[in-house]
Amino acid sequence: MRNLFILSIFVFACHSSFGQHQADKWFFGMNAGLDFISGSPVAVSGAVQTTEGCSAVSDEAGNLLLYTDGVTVWNNNHEVMPNGTGLFGGVSTTQSALIVPAPGSSDDYYYIFTLDEFGGPNGLSYSIVNMTLDSGSGDVITKNVLVQNDVTERIAALKQPNGLDYWIVVHEWGSDAFYTYSLTSAGLQSPVISNTGIIHSTAQIQNTYGQMKFSTCNDKLAVAAGYQDTIQVFDFDLTTGIVSNPITIPAADHVYGLEFSPDGSELYVTCYDTWGTLLQYDINGNNQYNIILSKIALSVTPDLYALQVGPDGKIYVCKSWSSTLGVINFPDVHGYSCDFNESAINLDPNYQGITSALGLPEFAQNFFKTENSCLATMVNPLSSSGKFFLSPNPAAEAFNLSTGDFTAPLAITVCDAEGRLIFETENFNGQSFSFGEDLKPGIYFVTIKNLKEIHFLKAIKTY
Repeated sequence: MRNLFILSIFVFACHSSFGQHQADKWFFGMNAGLDFISGSPVAVSGAVQTTEGCSAVSDEAGNLLLYTDGVTVWNNNHEVMPNGTGLFGGVSTTQSALIVPAPGSSDDYYYIFTLDEFGGPNGLSYSIVNMTLDSGSGDVITKNVLVQNDVTERIAALKQPNGLDYWIVVHEWGSDAFYTYSLTSAGLQSPVISNTGIIHSTAQIQNTYGQMKFSTCNDKLAVAAGYQDTIQVFDFDLTTGIVSNPITIPAADHVYGLEFSPDGSELYVTCYDTWGTLLQYDINGNNQYNIILSKIALSVTPDLYALQVGPDGKIYVCKSWSSTLGVINFPDVHGYSCDFNESAINLDPNYQGITSALGLPEFAQNFFKTENSCLATMVNPLSSSGKFFLSPNPAAEAFNLSTGDFTAPLAITVCDAEGRLIFETENFNGQSFSFGEDLKPGIYFVTIKNLKEIHFLKAIKTY
C-alpha cells in the first residue's frame, strides 16, 4: 500500500502546480528589496533600514501585505502601520521577526513573532495585525505580548499536518532546550520542550547569533550556533513538534547563516573562516562522519551572512553592506556544479545607495515547500532508479534516458519543479532516448512506469 500511496501523490504533483506566492516580496538591509512575481527576482526598493533580521508576507497571488524589521511594521504602500512602531524585536537580531498567518482567519490576521537582540529581556514576543483595518492596509491591534524570556536570536515556523496550525520553534539561551509552540485558532499553546543537542552557552553574547531553519521537506531542523563554531542538524517530528537526534558539524570559525536545498539533500552554511566562507554539506544518510567529509568550500569571499531559499528554488546569499546579492543557482546539486555566483543580483540598478546588510527576510518554511522535490528525494537518487539511468546529469544540453533491457511499453512523463507537464509518451518501446535539449535551466522530474512498477528520476539542467 505504501508504494501505491507514493504513486498517487507523485502523479498528482506532476499534473498540478504547488507554486505559492506568499514569499514573493522581499525587503531587507538598507532599503533593499526583491520581487519574484515574474518568476525571477527584480530589484525594488522599500522603507526598511535594518542591520539583520526582517520578515515580509504577500497574499497567495503575490500582492504585498506587510513587512517588518521586528521594530517597525510597514504596509503595502510602504507606510508605517497604525500602532506599528516599538515592537520588541531588534535591528541587530539575527532573526528579528517572523510573520505567520493566523490559523482560521481567512488571511485577515497575521502574527508577527519577534526576538530581542543578544538574548535580551523582551525574549520571544508577538504582535497581531488586522488586515481589514485602515482601508485594507492593516493595523497593529495587539502589540508586544511576551511569551518567553531568555531565548537566542533564532526562530523558525512551519505549518502542521492539519494544513491550518503552525509550529513556532525557538531555542532557550543557556540550555539545550528547544521550545516548540503550537499556534492555533485559539492562540499560542503551551510549548513542547525538547532537550537535545549542545547547550547554547552564555559564555559570550555572540553565541546567541546564527540562523535556524526547517528543511522544505519538513523533517529536519538546522541551527548555526554563532561563536560556538557549531552547526547541528536535527530530526523534526511534524506531528508532535519534538526535536531529536542531533548531528554535530564542527566549524573552523564562527557560523551565521544556513539553509537547506529545496530537496533537503544539501546544507549550506556561512562562516568567518578564511578557508571557506560559504560551505556545502551533503546531509543525505544522516551519517555525521560522511557529512563532515562531504564539506566543500564554495567561496572564500569575506562577510557572507544570511542565506534564504527563494520562490524560484535558488538560494540567495547576503554579502554585508553590498549592492549585490549572491545566488546558488542549483542548490540540490552537490559540488561546484551547484553554480554559486556571488554577485548575481544588482540591488541598486538606479544608484540610489541601496545595499544589503547582514540579514535576509525570514518566512514560514512551508511557503517554499515543493511536494515533488521532496518526494523524488525520498524514493530515488538523482540519476538512477536501479533499472533506469539518466546521463549526463546535471546536463547543459540533452539528457539520455537508458531503459536497459525493458521491452514492455513504457509511459514516460517529464515535469518541471512546479509540477507542469513538459513532455510525455505513453508507448515507448526502445532502450534509450534523448530529451531536454531545449529545456531552461532548472530541476525536472522524470516518471517511468509500466503496468507493474513505477520509477522516479530527477534531472538538473544547467546553463
